[in-house]
Amino acid sequence: MKYLNFANHIQANELPEMLLTLIDLSGSMEISDMKPTRRAAAIKANQEIIKVKKQGYPNDKIGVIGFQDSAKLLLAPTPSYRIGNLEKTIDNAVLTGGTDFVAPLKLAYNCFFGRAITAPGNPITKMLSSFFLEPGIDKCLSIASGNDKITKRIILLTDGEHLGDDNPTNIATRLKKAGVIIDCIGIGGSPGDVDEKLLKQIASRNPDGSIRYCFIGSEQKLLRKYQTLAHHIRAI
Repeated sequence: MKYLNFANHIQANELPEMLLTLIDLSGSMEISDMKPTRRAAAIKANQEIIKVKKQGYPNDKIGVIGFQDSAKLLLAPTPSYRIGNLEKTIDNAVLTGGTDFVAPLKLAYNCFFGRAITAPGNPITKMLSSFFLEPGIDKCLSIASGNDKITKRIILLTDGEHLGDDNPTNIATRLKKAGVIIDCIGIGGSPGDVDEKLLKQIASRNPDGSIRYCFIGSEQKLLRKYQTLAHHIRAI
């Protein structure tokens, strides 16, 4: 059974994948309840996903987006066999402010489809967006062509709550309607540290109705989760 281009459901196919991993880089990611820090655990988990991809799916592309109240494309989607160590790439990221889920989801949309998000029916916004494209879209435009024949996935990892003004479920719905599969992962000391209700709304649903969201409180469980997520998604 296939669920192609069907909102909130999973594509069941064997197409190559483009996976964008969205990593919260806010100050709280330096907390040491995961050893040595939440940020270090997130980097290690992402390295693990690259390792599994290299072994089993070397041509799958992986991109990395770091975010706080803004988002930055830290690694343009690249075949996994060509990716080295992520630690230096992520450590060089300079971002400021609180946590905003809209910014990385919009940038992910740019990477998949090569165009900025504009407000429907707003000619001023459309005109301005043609001059002031969202950060990272220049790198995404060159890789977006041909993306119709790949499975598109997002893993959003955060240890906090959305503090932006815009509702992230709007862009999440648009992504899911376009066939993108979204996994959301909350990390920290307890599920109360994150907005689980919102993350569940952002995440995709499996064909059996289960939601692709989980909370993880240890680095070892996070590592195992990313090992699982590295594999292609099949019908349930």
